[in-house]
Amino acid sequence: MTTTLLKHEWLRTRGALGTALGMIALIGVLGSLLGSAGWPLLSQLGMALGVLAAVVAVPAVQLTLAADYWRTGYGRTGYFTHSIPVRGSAIFWVRLVWAIIASLAALVLTAGLALVAWWAAALHSGLTSPSLSLLSDTWAAVTTAAPPWMIAAGLIAGLSSFLIWPVYYYFAVSVGHERRLAALGAGGPVVVFVVVYLATQVLSLLAMIALPFGVAMDAGGSLEFVRFDILGEVAAGAAARNDVMPVGFVAASAVLVAYCLWRTARSWNHKVALV
Repeated sequence: MTTTLLKHEWLRTRGALGTALGMIALIGVLGSLLGSAGWPLLSQLGMALGVLAAVVAVPAVQLTLAADYWRTGYGRTGYFTHSIPVRGSAIFWVRLVWAIIASLAALVLTAGLALVAWWAAALHSGLTSPSLSLLSDTWAAVTTAAPPWMIAAGLIAGLSSFLIWPVYYYFAVSVGHERRLAALGAGGPVVVFVVVYLATQVLSLLAMIALPFGVAMDAGGSLEFVRFDILGEVAAGAAARNDVMPVGFVAASAVLVAYCLWRTARSWNHKVALV
């Protein structure tokens, strides 16, 4: 059944996703080509469009799927979706998996458009053009500065920063349509999303206070864990360190994502209110 549901997600959303990704790719490539021409104003506009296309690819895909999640789960076709003879949480998990797969595809597009924009900018700005040797040298510098486990953790954290957004979007839509918020209509999910965003900021601050550690570069050019007291740094003002990245917020994000996943699945199973 999971495979069947996943196939249905692909068939139902491929048109909207294909249109969105196709338009973004077209704008990104044409914008970068225009930027490479070296024409005053027009080339600057083209470069702006090329960079913008790379930036919006992932959010555009995720918002497209969030709108579909809202419409088919709680809109006109919601009754049909909830009449499928499977547990509601199963539908939610399949939709989330599909959102992650689509987001990964959009990330690949983002990387490609970023390379094209980089190449276009390098033609007239003196920047080094992208090449395999440059990318290889960059990777060698990273592996020299950090141990494998830290590189893996950084890659997972960076990738997760893109992939957690469908979790928040779906949580906001589902909880925002529960019985106690259903009277707000479209405002319910918006209110819930604002609360989630504020909770993210507060929990991140509390986690950085509770876990006073960060990553910094030592005198030898290697990355290491250091103690980082964020309250002390704030009190230090201009004398505060600016070469440390706190890591406590990662724990806060993990806890919030886990809660949103559990709560959304529970909402699908017990608290759906179609109006």
